[in-house]
Amino acid sequence: MKIRIITLFLLLVILGCNNNNPSDIEIIESDNTPKVSILGVFHFAGTSDYSSVTFDNLESEKRQKEIFEIIEKIEKFKPTKILVEYPFNKSKKLDSLYNSYVNNKYQLSINEIDQIGFRLAKKLNHKHIYAIDHTLSLPFNELIKFAEKYDEERLNNLLRSVKEQDKIESEYLAENTLLKYLIFRNSEKEDIRNKDQYLNQTAKFVNDSTYIGSEFVSKWWERNLMIMSNIDMVTKEEDRILVIIGAAHRALLKDFFEDRTDIEYVEIQKFLKD
Repeated sequence: MKIRIITLFLLLVILGCNNNNPSDIEIIESDNTPKVSILGVFHFAGTSDYSSVTFDNLESEKRQKEIFEIIEKIEKFKPTKILVEYPFNKSKKLDSLYNSYVNNKYQLSINEIDQIGFRLAKKLNHKHIYAIDHTLSLPFNELIKFAEKYDEERLNNLLRSVKEQDKIESEYLAENTLLKYLIFRNSEKEDIRNKDQYLNQTAKFVNDSTYIGSEFVSKWWERNLMIMSNIDMVTKEEDRILVIIGAAHRALLKDFFEDRTDIEYVEIQKFLKD
């Protein structure tokens, strides 16, 4: 009996050693694996963030038609739940506003939560809409103070590049439909550019005693990990989750979900382009 046990143990060890290559690991997904898709947007109502896109009146007949076009496109994903960038701790308030809208007692505001999220959820007869945002204070003032003292040239270059990118996006939006802009903004190229701004620029504000750049970037990653956790809390088997959120969040959340084995990430691009 002991010999058999030892032989079995050695066999398991050998098999384990022969399967160390991650490429050899087969991930078996069942049909009820939740699906997640992320639509990165600009903030329709504007933002107080340093980086922001300027745009014309989204309540115009032209832009409203474009918003309905976007809704028709992303409806093809067939989401079972719609999640938006609204404080998670105010979920009941958001749900209350949505139910007022469903009962024709609430006039939509111009922000993307209402214009896209509420409209699509009502069209699909959803009973609820879900808040997922988690706000963290980024050490912006500390970063500025450090940069002004030790690395002002890098700071000026960073701020200049942000404003140049805002100008590019604003001009692109002025010359194109909202759908075409979102196709551009939800591209792999834009996701990489967004992350590069943090990893290749912001994180480099550092000296031998201060890692303020890395602290700033880690706080941004932390916030998005919290948002991921909020998404997880409302995700059930067989769900098709549509997340509508600022495009800067999309770049990270996409990476998080693509690398998980319990979620199937579905790229929103194919629905926008279809």
